[in-house]
Amino acid sequence: MRDVVGEIDACLWSIEAQSYPSIIEVLVVDGCSSDGTAQRAAAHPGVTVLANPRRSRPAALNVGLAAARGEVVVRVDARTRIEADYVARCVEALQRSGAFVVGGPMRLSAGSARERGIAAAMASRLGGGTAAFRRDHGVPRFTDTVYLGAYRRTAVLELGGYDEDFGGNEDAELNHRARRAGGVYLDPSIRSSYRVRPSLAELFVQYRRYGRARAGTLRKHPGSLSARQLAIPAFLAGLLSPHRRVLLAAYASGLLLRTAVEASSDPLAAPMFAAAVPTMHVAWAVGLLEGLAPSPRRPRSAERRAAPADDQPAGRFVLGIVEDRSVSEHPASGRRRVVKARREWPNDAGGG
Repeated sequence: MRDVVGEIDACLWSIEAQSYPSIIEVLVVDGCSSDGTAQRAAAHPGVTVLANPRRSRPAALNVGLAAARGEVVVRVDARTRIEADYVARCVEALQRSGAFVVGGPMRLSAGSARERGIAAAMASRLGGGTAAFRRDHGVPRFTDTVYLGAYRRTAVLELGGYDEDFGGNEDAELNHRARRAGGVYLDPSIRSSYRVRPSLAELFVQYRRYGRARAGTLRKHPGSLSARQLAIPAFLAGLLSPHRRVLLAAYASGLLLRTAVEASSDPLAAPMFAAAVPTMHVAWAVGLLEGLAPSPRRPRSAERRAAPADDQPAGRFVLGIVEDRSVSEHPASGRRRVVKARREWPNDAGGG
């Protein structure tokens, strides 16, 4: 992340308010901000600012992994505020589940009517799909992916770190590999809130990026394709068929009905909801098609994995390192050190 001077203080304050003891350091990896974000972050006690000229989310995560001195990394996006017990619950969930990655659901934060409409669209099954991490309820369980995530640093490095070809979908790509290495565990008690984008233009850019990144993951892991990800491509393909009028009528009817439900609880947000849902669908589909189209140049991510800290440039990332003196060793790891990582991304390079 970069140029988030209006977000960084609240992000870091939520880290400073953690109930988990013994925070060793907080690293902010900056993607070449020009608005004073890095300087604002550096003014917080205990914060060290690093630099990432590559300005991508997976590059920033690899920078944090290379620089971290603790054992457990807890990723937090700059637009996210974590609850005071967030790190403690992440550590406890890792200990209890033995999973490779743990995390909570994606809870959305919005202020204006426009933001509330966008948040409702992202949270709805019509707009955001049926992924478990988008549901704010249920029992702790193993799933396919979680929001942000916490994991043991050495375990991620053994998998090769984050694949830097996947800015925008690097978490899902890592979680696909993690499912074979211990699993992905969703615990709804791990609470945070994500501040949504304030406009349709920014939402379009965000979801177009998600679509391109998902295409890259499908190229690398064809088996990661799920039925829910086929819905929009299948609908768009159907528009080329003789049944396009029926499909469009069905889509419009579903959107109007869901908008009516939204209007019953938040009438001011309903118009933005009606605009945000198709914006997300079209943007994601455009990005997916762009990503699947043949390209003469494919990045070589292997050259850009996490390197020793002295050699590794940095992006925008907040990394807090803590030492766990209160939790017993996990039988699968035999380790006691815990790292808390908080990450901030370039606005044009990834979600959040």
